[in-house]
Parts: sequence; structure tokens; C-alpha cells
Amino acid sequence: MRTILTAILLFIAINTLQAQTIVEPSPIKWYDIETAMELYKQNPKPIMIDVYTDWCGWCKYMMKTTFANKNLASYINTYFYPVRFDAETKDTVYFQGKQYVNHGKTHDLALYLLDNRPAYPTLVFFDRQLKKYRIPGYQKIKDLEPILVYFQENVSNNIDLNTFQLAYWLTNPQIYKEELAKVPADQLPDTTGHVQWLSFSEAWEKNKQNPKLFLVFSYVPWCYSCPAMEKLVFSNRGIAKFVNENFYPIRFDAASTDTINFAGKQYVSLGKGQPNQLAMQLFPNGFGFPALIFLDQNFKNIGSVYGFFAPAQVMPMLKYFRSGAYKTQSFQQFLAEKYQTQSNTGS
Repeated sequence: MRTILTAILLFIAINTLQAQTIVEPSPIKWYDIETAMELYKQNPKPIMIDVYTDWCGWCKYMMKTTFANKNLASYINTYFYPVRFDAETKDTVYFQGKQYVNHGKTHDLALYLLDNRPAYPTLVFFDRQLKKYRIPGYQKIKDLEPILVYFQENVSNNIDLNTFQLAYWLTNPQIYKEELAKVPADQLPDTTGHVQWLSFSEAWEKNKQNPKLFLVFSYVPWCYSCPAMEKLVFSNRGIAKFVNENFYPIRFDAASTDTINFAGKQYVSLGKGQPNQLAMQLFPNGFGFPALIFLDQNFKNIGSVYGFFAPAQVMPMLKYFRSGAYKTQSFQQFLAEKYQTQSNTGS
């Protein structure tokens, strides 16, 4: 896991992938596919493959525009193994233990990567579990940005790309105004809810009068999926209502430089580029963002969930802790029991 300082420096360097800093030729450090796979074995990162042909005009245009953006290239070079693959190469290529050759016009590996539907340009991603995703067509910088975040921040582990893209657009409505205008109203998620976020000190004072569980939504500024999850989940009316009624909700920047007073203790920043002391306590086994951290009335950690989740996935988590089921059964057992009960009642 990268250090917080390293992540902050990179965040400052790229800050927004939309910035139009163009450098020709592309500053992306391209690999051949065999080298990328060897590097993956040493240090698993998502793999991004640009499948192109020499005669494809849009492929060349994407190289001169999207891939020539210095900030975008910095992000890709840091977090991905980028590959360029000529779909009509005559080379013999070894990939995932198999040999691929060109029997005609289109290389066998290109046919595999493109699911036998050749179209150029096409980006093919392999996430950290080497699950394949095919994304055809020319990608502008703003098109590619949420896709890169989806794979880099492991959002692909829990939800589909379309759901994340929509959440990302909703978090940046001015940039994605045209895209949002094309989404049918019945396909837009509910964002009418409002969680009544508290500071740590406010939550602790309220807990003295009326004990409840604490729900800490933790993030860091360089986590691009964190605001998207906050928008998708905590702006959901059902989620917001349940949280407000059953928890003391707290938003927490784990890299905060503020001094925090909570549960009779004072927590300070460990310095610029370092986590807050409270973050060290809340994340004893390492950092992961976004994070849902559940604390009991005595500030004891009773469970933590790392990663991006949709409202339908978060609600059972909330009910699991609110019901006290965490004291006697695993979350998997809770879900299985809940599903069985629903099946028996027909609900």
C-alpha cells in the first residue's frame, strides 16, 4: 500500500484529470503485453490495453488527444500497466499461458480481447483479479476518468461500471451535464436524502444523553471514488433516514490536520502527509478508502467495511450492526437468515 505522503504528492500533481495539458508524443509508458503480465505477477495492478490498427484514424486521434494529456498519463503510469496492441500484428504472442498467432488479418489475441467483435479503438481492462472488461470507441479524457478510477480503486470488486459511472457523473454534474441529460429519469438514482453529519465531539456529546452506535464514513482527498459513493449512498433517501435514526454519523478525513476531541481524548495530526492519530486508531490493520467504520457506544470498533458499495449493499450492513446481530453471527449468516426469512414469507 502506498504511503499517504506519496498519495498526497500524486494527488497534487494530477489534482484533476480534466486539465488540458497536452504533450506529444504520448507520455504514457507503454509496455508489450508479455512484459505487462510479468510486472503484474510481481506487483498486481490493473492492466489497460489499447487495441488499435495502423489504419485506424480514431486510434491515432486518441493518442494525440486523450493519451497526450500529461495528468492523465501520470495517473495511468502510476496505477496501471498500459499496453498497446496492434490487432493485425504478425507476431506470436504468449498471454496467460497460451500462444496466440495471426491466421489472417486479425490476430487471435485481438479476437480474444475483443470478444470476436473487432472495433477500433477499443480499450480492454483487466482488473486486479484479471477479470476482463471491453470498452469500445474513442474515449475523451472525461470519458476515461471514471473508468480509470473504477479499476484503480477496486470499485470493480463490488459494483458494475455503469452504476459507478453514473455516480461519478452525479458527483461532477457540471462536467458531465451532457451525459446526465441523456439518462432517462427512471434510471437516475434517488439523491433526495440528507445525512445529518456530526463532528466527533458533537456525536460524543449526543451519545452521553442517548447512546447509539457510531457510523464513520472515512475518506481521503485523493480517493476519487469516495465522493461518488457518498453521493450514491448517503444521498439515498432510505439510507439517509435509517442512518439518521439509528446512528451518530460522522464524515472523517483520515488525513485531517485538525485536532480532534473525542471520547475524552485528543487526537492530533502526525504531520503533513501523515494520517491523523485518530485514523491510526480507526484503521489498526491498514488503510482502505472509502470506509464504513462501525463503533459501539463505548467507541469500540465492532466492524469495518472497505470499498465502494451501492445503497442496496449498504442497507443490509446497517441493519446487521443496528440489530446487534454482529454479536452472535457473521454478516454472511445474517444475510442467509434474512434471505431465508424473506423466502418463507414471500416478501
